Amino acid sequence: MLGFGNSPQEALVASLLAMALVGFLASRLMRWHGLARLTDLLMPVALLAAYWLTYNKVPPFPPVGAVNKVFYVIAVGTAIGFAAEIAAPRAVRFLALLQPVAAAFYVGAPRLGTASWEVALASVAGVAVMGMVFLRRATGAADDVKRGGVVAVLALGFAPIALLGASSSSFQLCLMFAGGCFGILIIHAVKPTFRFGGASSIGALGGLIAIADTVVLITRKADLIALAVLAFCVVLPAFSERVCRMFGLSRPFPCLFVHVVLAALPAAAALAVALVDYGSSFPV
Repeated sequence: MLGFGNSPQEALVASLLAMALVGFLASRLMRWHGLARLTDLLMPVALLAAYWLTYNKVPPFPPVGAVNKVFYVIAVGTAIGFAAEIAAPRAVRFLALLQPVAAAFYVGAPRLGTASWEVALASVAGVAVMGMVFLRRATGAADDVKRGGVVAVLALGFAPIALLGASSSSFQLCLMFAGGCFGILIIHAVKPTFRFGGASSIGALGGLIAIADTVVLITRKADLIALAVLAFCVVLPAFSERVCRMFGLSRPFPCLFVHVVLAALPAAAALAVALVDYGSSFPV
């Protein structure tokens, strides 16, 4: 990881703050200039920046190894998603559902000969996550901010699972990506003008799914129980509108807060499961 500070912990905190600040400034600049459509690029660019800060390089092409493949999954997915939004908007949903399958088989290629069913299962799980986040009915920018918030929570919740899965680099990558996402989204909490479209879904969420594939399929040390609990991050937010109606909430910020809290609860529960499973051996 890029060396900020005098220790790995200080370097990580500095990188998190830098990601959040740059994300905030970039998002605010686009808001001022009315570039709502380009905000679709912010989250995948944040993920690419987090990758570079983590590994300190752009991997060679063609990539060798799952970690190097992830960079190109993000980059190519971003380009395809953004181009599809412009040229063929109706194809975006199909491409978004295709991405987790392609990512699982691309990243998990070394496992195809010995455990192809694991790769197939990972692709199905990825499609389910993509569908629950991106294909849910949306009526405006406020819903796009909610989608982005769920992706940020997923990244934050997966970070400790990656650490326990023997991937400290994925831990750092997910944390920095989450920091960048929160910086990007905070300015849209009250008056949203954010776009979560093809680039955000295929590039950012799809890239995050590919990162999870590297831990689950390649290192094969992920806590599957914690991972199953984390999956509820994409399920519980579906009830946010009902909860808001129950408490008489209608303004964008309170509804966004409820939505993100419902996503965050399973992430916290997944961390608790990991702590219980690993006990005193939990790495800190």
